[in-house]
Amino acid sequence: MSGIYIHIPFCKSKCSYCDFYSVANSAIRADFIKALTKEIEIRKDELKDQKTETIYFGGGTPSQLNIYELNIIFQKLYSVFNISGDCEISFEANPDDLDVEYLQNLKQTPVNRLSIGIQSIDDRILKIMRRRHNAAEAVGAVENSIKAGFENISIDMIYGIESLKEKQWENDLKNVLQLPVTHLSAYHLGIEEGTLLYRKLKEGKINKTDEKSSFRQYEILLETTREYGFEQYEISNFAKDCKISKHNSAYWTRTEYLGIGPSAHSFTGNKRIINPPDVKNYIINCNNGLLQSETDTLSVTDILNETIMLGLRTVKGINLASFLEKFGYEEHYSLLKRTESLNPGYYKISDNHLYLTPVGMFVSDNIISTLFI
Repeated sequence: MSGIYIHIPFCKSKCSYCDFYSVANSAIRADFIKALTKEIEIRKDELKDQKTETIYFGGGTPSQLNIYELNIIFQKLYSVFNISGDCEISFEANPDDLDVEYLQNLKQTPVNRLSIGIQSIDDRILKIMRRRHNAAEAVGAVENSIKAGFENISIDMIYGIESLKEKQWENDLKNVLQLPVTHLSAYHLGIEEGTLLYRKLKEGKINKTDEKSSFRQYEILLETTREYGFEQYEISNFAKDCKISKHNSAYWTRTEYLGIGPSAHSFTGNKRIINPPDVKNYIINCNNGLLQSETDTLSVTDILNETIMLGLRTVKGINLASFLEKFGYEEHYSLLKRTESLNPGYYKISDNHLYLTPVGMFVSDNIISTLFI
């Protein structure tokens, strides 16, 4: 199994919290599409004879592409790679892009899973985050997607915002989970360097949410998703009717994938390959038959730490039998000894798996760093 990630670096405007690579220069879209198909051709041998089981369009805003541009990409992908007949093909979209006509045309492409960036259904919060849509458009985008025939729909929500009240968060969750969606990705707001929110934080114009409020919002998330039949399978991800994200799940099991586009990452064997976040140079290089990238070769220690980090992000946790087989008795014993230093309320060992409790998941960054070697 392998996956393909495609980074579409275009946005109409930058959200206040976003630190993903994007540009607002839509005039270079045609040149970008040409360069992207060139990169696919250049890298056609990297997955060898592996069958591609997932394709994920992220960004940026993939829904900035028109259907003609999207079909050019699909034609190249299907002509170069061995793509499974039941490949999960996810497509990130902003609600304001998803009018009825666009969705009807999108349904005629191979896309079979939508990931809609709702983030909030409170207009005041949406303004803080500098989202382009309003709450009504967010709900309408989901309803229109169903009418267009999409059955596998994921939505994104953000919590841990300073002015978000607990009752409001609960009501927002109940309102979106009543929609015909099968997957929820809910992220605690991170204020990353280089974002507008980071500048406002440094200027004293905003404050971080206190840990008590953040944890209560996380508890509300767990309680409400259970109430509406969603099962948590990763720190931030919840699925209904077993509609997990196969693509993202492959990341957490260290499955090989190919990243295409500026700022995209690839993982093959013991190497991580990173395309520079520079769309103009990307276009120049690809159209000259070149590909600039940085390669990070992982050591045994890197792989072990990644296995710990990625495993503990999931509800199932680390399979200790597999860990023992891969890294040997000494590392297995050492991991269990380091685990003993943790607060007993943060983790459990059961059925030969080490996994975090709900409280442990909330403070997982600290736990994982403690378990690294």
